[in-house]
This record gives sequence, C-alpha cells and structure tokens, in this order.
Amino acid sequence: MPKQMFRERECIHRDRGAEGEFYNGVFYIRALQRLRADDAVQFAGKISSFFWSDAAHILVWLCQDCAGELRLTDTPRAVTTASRRA
Repeated sequence: MPKQMFRERECIHRDRGAEGEFYNGVFYIRALQRLRADDAVQFAGKISSFFWSDAAHILVWLCQDCAGELRLTDTPRAVTTASRRA
C-alpha cells in the first residue's frame, strides 16, 4: 500500500509566531462553505491557496483565532492526529 502524501498550507499568522494546529483540508473547505460568499472569499485570502478538489490531501495550519472564526475548534475530528499528539 503506498504511503499517503499530504501537502501543507497555512494561514498568514503562522509567520508571526501565532499558536495553532493542523486541520484536515476537507473540514476546512466545509467550514468555508458555511460562510457567506463574501466572507468565505475574504477568509480564504488568509490561507495559502490550493485546489478544493485536493482538500483530502491537504493539511491546513490555522492559528487559534482563524480556527475559532471558522468554528473548527468545535470539531475535534477536524484536527489532524499529528497535531493531537504534539
């Protein structure tokens, strides 16, 4: 069985030293889809871009504020296993 490869994307706050965690790309996309269109576009501009069709192979690092804004902190399954171990 081939090893699954993931690509990482991150919010703009990582460079500033913010605390955060990796989230599953599919959960990130679902959270974006719950926002109004204008808000989703504005929020997506804070994250390194990727094709939504690749979401299953993407890990998205979000600072605590961005994850909270998307309400991903309310969804423990959205956090990747590697982040939970750290």
